[in-house]
Amino acid sequence: MVAAAIPLLALPAGGQPAPNPRQDANGAAARYSEIETRYGVLGDQITALEQKIQAGEARRAELRGIAQRRAAVAYKNAGADLGVLFEAKNPSEGARSTALLDRANEADNRLAADLGVLNAQLTAQRDQLASQQRDRQGALNQLNGIDASFAGIAAGGPVQIIDGMACPLPGNDMHAPTGVPELAIVSGNVTYGDGGGGGMGAYIAGDDGNRYVYYHLSQYVGPPRHVSPGEVIGKVGATGDASGPHLHFEIHPGGGAAVDPYPTLIKIC
Repeated sequence: MVAAAIPLLALPAGGQPAPNPRQDANGAAARYSEIETRYGVLGDQITALEQKIQAGEARRAELRGIAQRRAAVAYKNAGADLGVLFEAKNPSEGARSTALLDRANEADNRLAADLGVLNAQLTAQRDQLASQQRDRQGALNQLNGIDASFAGIAAGGPVQIIDGMACPLPGNDMHAPTGVPELAIVSGNVTYGDGGGGGMGAYIAGDDGNRYVYYHLSQYVGPPRHVSPGEVIGKVGATGDASGPHLHFEIHPGGGAAVDPYPTLIKIC
């Protein structure tokens, strides 16, 4: 028996099949996961690049300090270099002075070259950083857009009640962006509490004698109470040991050990 079900065979004007909210939601969840991963990678790249720029700026400050000290010494000794050569008592002493001056000039040239290379690297790194920051903001905008569209998909149609049960996370395969509503699968008493590695948990002692467990919630909705099938009891999250936002869902027949929920979910979701 199906109450308030979405008509699956309805055709809009033009003879095209009606949009499938489940497929739309699955696609949104897949895109969300992909973009969320990219967002995290960009964040790591930005952090590494900022550290490189910080180190480069410190090295540039050091090289500039050396250059300034060399310039000050050269200014104070202006004209003295040639005097050292003219006042040399013998050719070997003059040659040694010339070699010392050449080494000093080579050091100055290397210092100038190092500064030039470092300046070019810092300019390129800053350009790369700005580009990655723009990309990351774009990814965040996409995530926010999917969140909004997903919420619309989840709330855009009536809840299907099949054999007295509602899909705990309509429109997808238990993966969804943070904040998407999670629904009571059956009527019963819901309570909330810490699930350890499962994070924030919701627990339904079903009127059918079974126990239903929801893990990784980001938020509880309402107090402990008696709920009806399809009533919102919480929202998707990634609390506990979760690699990303999703619902970990369990069915415990008679309150005993958990069984594979797939055969039940495939009928109602």
